[in-house]
Amino acid sequence: MGGSVRVEYRVLGPLEVLVDGRPVIVPAGRGRTLLATLLLRANRFVSVDELIDRLWDGEPPSPDRAKTTLQMVVTRLRQALGDANCVRTATGGYVVEVTPDQLDLTRFRSLAARHRYADALALWTGPALGNVASDALHRDDVAPLLEERLVVVEQGMEADLAAGLAGELVPELRGLTQEHPFRERFWVQLMLALHRSGQQAEALAAYREVSGLLAEDLGIDPSPALRELHQQLLSGDVPVPSGWKVLCQLPPDTGDFVGRDKLFDQVRDLLTAGQAVPIVVVSGAPGAGKSAFTVRTAHRLRDAFPDGQLFVRLDGAGRAPRDPAEVLGDLLTALGESVSALPDGLAARAAAFRTRVADRAVLIVLDDAASAEQVEPLLPGTARSAVLVSSRRQLGGLSGVRGLRLPPFDTGEALSLLTRMVGADRIAREHEAATVLAELCGGLPLALRVVGARLTARSSLPLSALATRLADERRRLDELATRDMEVRATFGPSYEALPPDAASAFRRLGVLGAADVASWVVTALTGQRDGDRLVEQLVEANLLDEVGVDATGEPRYRLHDLLAVYASELAEAEDPAEQTAAKRRYVEALCALTHRAWEQLEVIIDEVEPPPFELQEVLPADEVARLTANGPAWLLAEQLLLDRGARLCLREGWVDLAAGLVERAMRHLDVFYPLDHVIATLGELSVAARAVGDLRGSWVFANSRLLQMARLGVDDALLASIGECADAFAELGHHAELASVLAAQAHFTRVHTGKPALSLAERAVDAARVSGNEQIYLSALRELASMLADSDRYAEAVPIFDESLELASRLGAGPESQVQYRIALYAMANGDPERARVASDRAVELVDGMDDLRAIAYVTTMAGRVAAACGDGTTALVHAERAAQIFDQVNEGIGALGALATKAEAFLLLDRRDEVVRLVDETLVKYGGVGAVEHEERLRIVRAKALSSV
Repeated sequence: MGGSVRVEYRVLGPLEVLVDGRPVIVPAGRGRTLLATLLLRANRFVSVDELIDRLWDGEPPSPDRAKTTLQMVVTRLRQALGDANCVRTATGGYVVEVTPDQLDLTRFRSLAARHRYADALALWTGPALGNVASDALHRDDVAPLLEERLVVVEQGMEADLAAGLAGELVPELRGLTQEHPFRERFWVQLMLALHRSGQQAEALAAYREVSGLLAEDLGIDPSPALRELHQQLLSGDVPVPSGWKVLCQLPPDTGDFVGRDKLFDQVRDLLTAGQAVPIVVVSGAPGAGKSAFTVRTAHRLRDAFPDGQLFVRLDGAGRAPRDPAEVLGDLLTALGESVSALPDGLAARAAAFRTRVADRAVLIVLDDAASAEQVEPLLPGTARSAVLVSSRRQLGGLSGVRGLRLPPFDTGEALSLLTRMVGADRIAREHEAATVLAELCGGLPLALRVVGARLTARSSLPLSALATRLADERRRLDELATRDMEVRATFGPSYEALPPDAASAFRRLGVLGAADVASWVVTALTGQRDGDRLVEQLVEANLLDEVGVDATGEPRYRLHDLLAVYASELAEAEDPAEQTAAKRRYVEALCALTHRAWEQLEVIIDEVEPPPFELQEVLPADEVARLTANGPAWLLAEQLLLDRGARLCLREGWVDLAAGLVERAMRHLDVFYPLDHVIATLGELSVAARAVGDLRGSWVFANSRLLQMARLGVDDALLASIGECADAFAELGHHAELASVLAAQAHFTRVHTGKPALSLAERAVDAARVSGNEQIYLSALRELASMLADSDRYAEAVPIFDESLELASRLGAGPESQVQYRIALYAMANGDPERARVASDRAVELVDGMDDLRAIAYVTTMAGRVAAACGDGTTALVHAERAAQIFDQVNEGIGALGALATKAEAFLLLDRRDEVVRLVDETLVKYGGVGAVEHEERLRIVRAKALSSV
């Protein structure tokens, strides 16, 4: 549309389009029907199917032909409109884009809402759309529009009656009652006008006339309002208008409103406190149901404010929020002030309004406020009145305000709303699908209403079918739209009102989806150093939720699920280079923080440490140090981002960064991730590394994947696969990796077969010695000593254990605890309980406070075994139960089998023989397939002992 032309669209009379005051010829027939249909739904999406239904009055030709014809009609209409073209193509339909001042229907509604009834009615220039030939349009759209006009006529008459203009209204009301003889409100107004202008007999005659009409033509009695006024006329008890007008301007309450009871109680207590002027701002995300809640609350509080309830729409979400001076003029006029007597200027009108409501118990409802500056002049000055504000923003700048945030519905509330809209039987039949729909809507009331409306319109549509459509994030917002409601369009104004840098932050957060984040994430994604400021702007706009504080003390924030989808759509529309740069900054910041935190981890690492990162500095060094002051806590707080970060790297082809993240974090925090997820991620990394030519990395991750699988159980196939990894590292010449794999292969071979794998352990020691890696050498020595002890060569194993212990004491608590664990195990098995006890106690002391839960569990199991060997069943039971609980938590089958075998041995010592048998049977059923021959044999032995002693 041309930038300098003035365009008007008129539907309140003949369909007209004017450019700079000159009419534009709109094509007759379907062209006019199309434009009229779209204008009546201005700025709202209209589907192709709906337009076809309207253009052919429900009887279109074949679908393909109808769509082709529709496209031709649109093309001709656009050509005819020229500079006035307002028809835009949207996915699956069209939308007319006009500003509020361009369309007479929008102006009509705005003027009526501001009680300027005469100005609103003056916009009607004849029968609505009288030059548009469409039965469907006039039946479905024009008829409700005419009813809307009559309501405004009634409201205007009401206002003029209250202003004392009774005598002047009689002729007009006589005409209205003749034109609309069955519209009883006009008869009430006519009788009042006649009475107040001294025409008592005529007022009674009017009642007789309408009573006769209703009886003769419709066979009904007059309404209660008419009968009551008739009795008042007869008794001379007609209320006289006072200087104060008690108004209730509240819109109708929502019939299917659900939930929010606790929030209502809070608002009620705040608004009726009677101290100063209570001001409550109800804010929330777009579509959270703020207006519905404030209207419902205002209706429930009417008795607390007997002097009236004023309601004003402030259009804060629109492009042109209302001027408070204009709003005050409308309020004063509604309260009886004549237009000619209105003071000029904002300050004077605000003072006049405060005077007008002084010492009155009035509830002022300000809907959709844009800012504190817009609301401030509309506040009363005395405490008997109260103000209830709804806004997309939190309006923290208002003095004395109490802010309450409207959260999404929980699942119960969401299902209650769907039940009211769709019906209890239908929800009960597909309760699971209904629950999924509630979750996919994120509890957002608007989204739930869209779903309810769609299901109501299509009674045969299965809930599961709609749930399947919504499950696809790429089309979810497309699905959450009807003719009258659209979630995406509701989000738009809040996003568009953001400053550019905050808007950029919102888009970039869409890259991560609905994840909890700290402000450093925004800093990294935007490349700015003030992520906290941007986060505050998004929170204030209710586009980002505060969700608590993490283990490091950092505040956490989250996008609502549907806002995350919307942000992701916006991000996809960005310049690809900018989007890639944002992702890279984020991942590099994540890697830098992960490395710093990983360096503080106290875990037992028997694999080769990952190579160092080569990263750009994204976050300041002091910020990295502050965030990771407690490294383990930071890693736990960011476990979801670490997982998503690794997958983001894989999608972008940054295999080195993905590998670094997984090697430093997930592999050592794997107890906090689902095991199948860890196994899958390691497999994907192995494939990705091979694809970019990183054979070493590919085999490292293949081996790590196998070790994770071993937690569930060991079999011949898994041992063979570990052997393939060893062969690969031998061929590649990576001695440290080879030694690590051989040591693991030796250990799991003994676990699975019950037989020592001495040759594998000896090869591991040789490879480790060549590598020069002390940590790997220690791991190999430990396995060699264990294999010798298992081969009845304990005397040869002792000096190797001693050498291992000397080396481990230099390497740290984790390595030493593992050696002490093995010393305790084999000392106990070879008749040296005192050395076993000393080694076990030392291992427990070393792992205390460590971050490695599995190490703690294995050492605790050993402490239990040693206690049992020394005859202390009580201590053995305490250790075994603690270890079994940890193994269950971390999904470690082999460890759990060992801990439960120790528990059974403790039961036997305590003479709890029935419990021994029951525990052994349950354990073998649950863990008998993990491939730990030694522990299975222990269980069978202790069961046999328990039975033999019965």
